[in-house]
Amino acid sequence: MKNVSKIAAGAAALALALSLIGCASKEPVSQTTEQEEAQKKIKIELTFLQNECNRLINKEEDTEKTFQSYKNDFNLLSTSVDSTSKIAEMSDDNLQESINLLEKDVDKLNGKESLKAYKKYTSPNTIYQVTMMKNMHSILEATNGREDGKDLGVTFFYNHIHSSQKDINKDIKPTLNYIKNGPIYKLSLVQDELQKHRDNFSSKQLEQLETATQAFKSSLNAQLIKVSSYKNTIKNPYTRSSYSDEENEKNIEARTYLADFESDLGIVNPDIY
Repeated sequence: MKNVSKIAAGAAALALALSLIGCASKEPVSQTTEQEEAQKKIKIELTFLQNECNRLINKEEDTEKTFQSYKNDFNLLSTSVDSTSKIAEMSDDNLQESINLLEKDVDKLNGKESLKAYKKYTSPNTIYQVTMMKNMHSILEATNGREDGKDLGVTFFYNHIHSSQKDINKDIKPTLNYIKNGPIYKLSLVQDELQKHRDNFSSKQLEQLETATQAFKSSLNAQLIKVSSYKNTIKNPYTRSSYSDEENEKNIEARTYLADFESDLGIVNPDIY
């Protein structure tokens, strides 16, 4: 009976050992597969950038907005793989040198490094900070109301309190163009990036960013309407501040949602509050 007990105990121990070996062997295989997939995905993103770079160099795609999108895509991958290569300007030499260096840095990655890079590449934090945050903060400044004079709907009023109607009319068009080609254009870039990467954000994060961008858009459109309203006015409108309560409310709403979004990502930016 003792021998039977020993045999049974030995069989149980052997079965347990084999099961543990099986579990241990599955984990490295799973990790290896995940790393290989990450390597493939990083290479796919690099190939896309190489094709886009060729299109820009060959002038198949040479618009400013196309370049801005490419620059964001490039810098996102570059940041994710810890490359020193960054896009600064739309020159053929800069484009070619940057993509060549990025290719070398991607080729150096082993499986573990590729997995880490791809997780960083798809991280909401990385995506936002690399592709959107700079423009968002510039838009924030341009809609800051009475605080710093960057809101042209406000500053146009104060700059022309003693101006003639002729001078006012002359300054309206360049001011409108500045708003359209500055903060409104930057807002369109942010919205494009948000649409491009929306699958990488949670539902809450999307709601925060989309609400903020829509509120910023309303605030900027209010600036356009206000500046346009000063053309050929019969009575002098420059007797009170032109900053509307509606624009102020939209600005506060945008700042609140953006502050909550950045706070959730762990980004500390006291200028938003």
